[in-house]
Amino acid sequence: MQEKEMTGAEREFWNTGFDLKRFALCMRKKIWLAAAAAVLGALAGGGIYMLVRLLSAGEPQYRAEALFAIRYNVQEEDETLKAFINEYNAYTWGDVMRSDRVVPAVLEAVPELSREEAEACLDTSIASDPEFLSVGFTTGSAELSERVRDAYIQAMEAFGETMADRGLTAIEAWKVSPAEPVRAENRVLYAMELGAVLGLLAGLLLLAGYYVLDDSVFLAEDVKRCYPYPVLGYRTKGSEAGWEAPLNANLSRLAEKEGAAEVPLEALGPEADFGRLRTAPAVIAIPWGTPCLRRLGPVLETLRLQDVQVRGFIITEADGRFLDLYYGPHRGSKRSVGGNMA
Repeated sequence: MQEKEMTGAEREFWNTGFDLKRFALCMRKKIWLAAAAAVLGALAGGGIYMLVRLLSAGEPQYRAEALFAIRYNVQEEDETLKAFINEYNAYTWGDVMRSDRVVPAVLEAVPELSREEAEACLDTSIASDPEFLSVGFTTGSAELSERVRDAYIQAMEAFGETMADRGLTAIEAWKVSPAEPVRAENRVLYAMELGAVLGLLAGLLLLAGYYVLDDSVFLAEDVKRCYPYPVLGYRTKGSEAGWEAPLNANLSRLAEKEGAAEVPLEALGPEADFGRLRTAPAVIAIPWGTPCLRRLGPVLETLRLQDVQVRGFIITEADGRFLDLYYGPHRGSKRSVGGNMA
């Protein structure tokens, strides 16, 4: 099927650059939609996170802790022992606790535990002081976690006795904490923040997409970039004389040159009296916000086929505040929007 060729007006519409000022003015009353999208995104992100967190929650876990004190026979001049202390601090005691020097004694005290489970259940962290080691023991029951903790305490104390020749005098439990339920970190706030950011971006993209596809008439430039007829001016909703003056001047000049009749766009439907319209050139009054390509195109084509001459457009019911923000206050009183009629 042969692709339909775009008309000149359509090509001009798609080739028009992005008017950031017009975009800001058109979207200023719709920005709340982006804010609403951010709120919905936050609620959706939090809800999805909580649902996934609930569905992915496994069996309850319990964690017991022990703080080991590692005693060294440190002398000021003993550089070898100091190097040994730093070596074990960097090497991590976690690997030592998973070694054959420690684990077999734990399995003997807790026979229902496999070696893999014994190694996987513990986590270690070295305090700023290399003589203290914090260890956690996590299993599926509080009783088992405390038994594993006690077994490791005995095994580590026995291991410490074998290291006397390296300057380590003892390893002892400095502090023992009972098993408590493991509470997974709740990151619902992070999920809500992410959802809000994504929702805001989606809202802004939707607004930008709506703006790009919308071809409503707000400015004279919207009409002039699509159709070869001048815009004689604006007729505002209020009594902004600054915008009415150039329109009246252009209409007066047009009346001096030739008679012209102002015709509302709504009157140019299928029931229009084309015989009467052919008696004088038409000036089409376009209501503010009228879709440009969707409505003016068929109307102008019908007028051409009916031999009705068109001399230009007037944008009626315009928002004077919008025009002032776009063109600058009262600029309409200094020059014509569509150009004075020669």
